[in-house]
Amino acid sequence: MDINKLKTFLNVSRSGSFKSAAEKLFLSPRAVSKQMDQIESELGVELFTRNKNSTELNATGKQFIVTAQDIVNSYNDALTRIKTVDETPKDKLEIGFSSMNQATILQTTFLPFLTKHPNIEIELKEESGKRLVHLVERNAIDFAVTPYYALDNEFDGYETVKFIKLTEGELTLGVSRMNPLSDADSISLSKIKDMKLLYYSSSDSIYLRDVFFNKFAGYFKKEQISRVSSLEQRDMLVASNNGIGFYPSPLVTKEKSQNPMIKYLKINDDVNKYYASIFLYNKNNKNPILKKLIDKLS
Repeated sequence: MDINKLKTFLNVSRSGSFKSAAEKLFLSPRAVSKQMDQIESELGVELFTRNKNSTELNATGKQFIVTAQDIVNSYNDALTRIKTVDETPKDKLEIGFSSMNQATILQTTFLPFLTKHPNIEIELKEESGKRLVHLVERNAIDFAVTPYYALDNEFDGYETVKFIKLTEGELTLGVSRMNPLSDADSISLSKIKDMKLLYYSSSDSIYLRDVFFNKFAGYFKKEQISRVSSLEQRDMLVASNNGIGFYPSPLVTKEKSQNPMIKYLKINDDVNKYYASIFLYNKNNKNPILKKLIDKLS
């Protein structure tokens, strides 16, 4: 399968439409549509639901995102190895993070180390938390910084993946100051059982939907929990009283400075509120720079 068509497909999945992907790729919407038709023809399945005025990924298309990303990543990794085979080896770390909030934790953790080792090259990838675990397990990246929610099945099937806790706390609830609930300093989840819960994911993933559904079993229905495509969008929707969000307590000071219209409430209920930002790595990774960093963090 043509790697460029797969890259176009991934752009469509991130952009949400043929038109938006076409603008980013400097192609015509017709050219993008033709490439998607060719992928569907080659696979023998439909990846999109086409309506008169819109086109969106169907269930099969959403599942194919992971496969397409794996193929593209494998291609890029192989290309990098080919290009660098004759170069002098360099100290390098490939790093993943799941959001700008995790990038803040990453800076706090990693920059002091980088200051002492200024010649290290870094390559950064922003992916969903679940995909980062997969990339670490494959040694496609050296380490990742991502949330940990203390669920029993978070690392099922990833025997070589280990983690170090960087920050610990609990989830707090963010509500608009326009909402009467913001008059209190704490809240029971029973008071928000009919409100829309928003979560951010860089990819079209339902992983965090299932995390919140399982952590707070009995309080939310799955259809209440909705993905947004950026942290800024989530925060604006919460601030304008068009939804609620969960905010990690270690980041609340930062969030308060950025979102004056959001009130952060402690959760009263006896539920799994645990949150941590973790440093994920593969115990079999042989990168000597990674080993130095692990030793410093351990």
